[in-house]
Amino acid sequence: MEYRPLHEVESKTATDFWNAHLSQSFPMTERLWEQNTKKNKNLLRHGSMALYEKERIIGFVSVKVVHDPLTADMDQGAGSIQALLVDKEYRHRSIGSKLLAHAEKELFSCHISEIRLGRDVEHYFPGIPVEQTKTTEWFKKKGYIPQSIETDLTKHVSDANFYTLHNNEIEQIEFRVLTEKDLDALISFLRYSFPGRWHYEAELYRRSGGTGRDFMGLFVTGELKGFCRINDGTFPIIPQNIYWAPLLKGKAGGMGPLGISTDIRGSHMGLDLVKAAANELIRRHMDHLVIDWTQLVTFYEKLGFKPWKSYVSMKKINT
Repeated sequence: MEYRPLHEVESKTATDFWNAHLSQSFPMTERLWEQNTKKNKNLLRHGSMALYEKERIIGFVSVKVVHDPLTADMDQGAGSIQALLVDKEYRHRSIGSKLLAHAEKELFSCHISEIRLGRDVEHYFPGIPVEQTKTTEWFKKKGYIPQSIETDLTKHVSDANFYTLHNNEIEQIEFRVLTEKDLDALISFLRYSFPGRWHYEAELYRRSGGTGRDFMGLFVTGELKGFCRINDGTFPIIPQNIYWAPLLKGKAGGMGPLGISTDIRGSHMGLDLVKAAANELIRRHMDHLVIDWTQLVTFYEKLGFKPWKSYVSMKKINT
């Protein structure tokens, strides 16, 4: 058996291996693999390895840390096991244990205090898919602690009516798609109200040529007080809530993250922001809407969304 750096593995080889095991639930494309792993600037290259036997890939682990936080207040004391996969014909031979041990060693050498399963920037999963119970138990034995259940939800909207907003007739309240001129206000709002990952992702969006059309804004007397990311699949960066869109028939649009200022919460403001975002994606002729990585299942069920996929969030503390 031979270890090779994961970023040197051909994209087709990696995606064919992934899809041989996961295509029914999480179909991988070469474009997504290159974006999130092979060419990702946060990939910890010396921690991310593929294992070969006779020129055949039989397993890999991908590891992520934040190398460039931009101007965001990112938690650089945490790293992630983005994905770990072993060929089903080679399981129960300690291959997964060896790949994990290598990844953990390299992460801890970077002074990481906490390892998360998934949840990396440009991640694939916010945790272990709940149906993979044996995998969850395996990681528990490796010292990983379950934290929460995260859920993706979907709604079919190809023949749906527009939502009616509670606050649509109040003169000083406006829901509208952002423009390029609004991006400074968005970045400032996120830096103050939601520092960390959401701020980072908005900075990355702007640096990647974003024009604002992928955000619905909530304005009160002209001031940005809330946002919801909306994704219709046209932006060069594939957003997380439509990674698995190939499983859905037709065009899939993504919604989230979403946040509003603490001083205006209540009065259905959050619900109206979700409705406004959904209405915009319906105008863009989406057939399905997807909301990913949330614990607010009951909240979104009020709008007709149904759970689609769920994950067990887990982490390990460096002791």
